Amino acid sequence: MDVTDKRILFSILKDGRIAQRKIAMDVGISAQALNYRMSRLTDDGIIKGFTLHVSPRINGYLEAFAAFRTEKDYDGDVISKIKCLEEISLYGFSGRDQAEIDRKLGDAMSKLGAPVMQYVPPMAPLGMNINSTDLEIINVLKTDPRMSVTDISNHLDIPYMTAKRRLNLLFRNHILGVITELDLSGGDIVLYSIFSTSVDRVREILAPQTIFSISDSRAGVYTCFSESLTNARGSISRIREVDSSANVMILYDYKFYS
Repeated sequence: MDVTDKRILFSILKDGRIAQRKIAMDVGISAQALNYRMSRLTDDGIIKGFTLHVSPRINGYLEAFAAFRTEKDYDGDVISKIKCLEEISLYGFSGRDQAEIDRKLGDAMSKLGAPVMQYVPPMAPLGMNINSTDLEIINVLKTDPRMSVTDISNHLDIPYMTAKRRLNLLFRNHILGVITELDLSGGDIVLYSIFSTSVDRVREILAPQTIFSISDSRAGVYTCFSESLTNARGSISRIREVDSSANVMILYDYKFYS
């Protein structure tokens, strides 16, 4: 895997629905060369697939995240699972209210022990009203997260501009996200997560590498991409200078559930 392959992976990690012509332009290769590389990365098992992640906020649910230092796997009711080299696993939970969040966290703690980090972001407004067309779009994307706007329009028999406008709103308000699933063991790349209370400075430092984040004014979790362990170490060192108590976790596997 060369630098070009890694830049392609970074592009689809940041945006699982990014158009291939946009990747080709950003990376600086032809469309034919990109198609070849994408096919090879898929055939080699580096790109495993794509998952539609629907924010629990669409149902008025809270989210919570907890990291446990354990070698055990937890197969309870979670919305995401991130496994790290430091024998730390970061799980995402959702619940109708704080009581349900506490119940789910309690079940995880009974099997994994006390968490080394726990974070419950405050409920944020959706930023839009969800209608029946939005729900139909979501159901269609669950079958193919990278389905084109044209195909969505045809499948649902709705105007192209309606499909495009509603889709843009759903992604702009972070109600939907398309997660690219990679085999990190064979990719020669580094994904790492950082939990920090120095939100503004950490966000600024990690911005060029961040592929996924959840934060508020108090704290944040940032999942980032690096083309090498050396580059990752440099970014982590800068974070340590800003927040010496930041939790750093190197990922080796992850899963998000729709």
